[in-house]
Amino acid sequence: MGADLITLETDREKYVIDFFGITTFGHIWLGASDEDVEGDWRWVATGERVSMNASYWQPGQPDWVNIDDYLCLFNSIRYLWWDVNGSTLGYFFCETATI
Repeated sequence: MGADLITLETDREKYVIDFFGITTFGHIWLGASDEDVEGDWRWVATGERVSMNASYWQPGQPDWVNIDDYLCLFNSIRYLWWDVNGSTLGYFFCETATI
């Protein structure tokens, strides 16, 4: 049984992860990337497009830098999304399919 980094498909899910972010330091990895096509952000587990809702993203993000292909939630910056490179350390949540 495999697991994927968490996919935030609703505002409620984002709120829950924001809440858990309060108790961590650094940032939380989310399960999305634009590694395949720069600027085409997709949830890895589902292939669905990531919301480009400006209220989710840190202003200026995503910044379209080719080495920043992964999505994370920074708890020190109002729990907003950033695109970062794969060498950044952080916390993560995983999810599995319902059995």
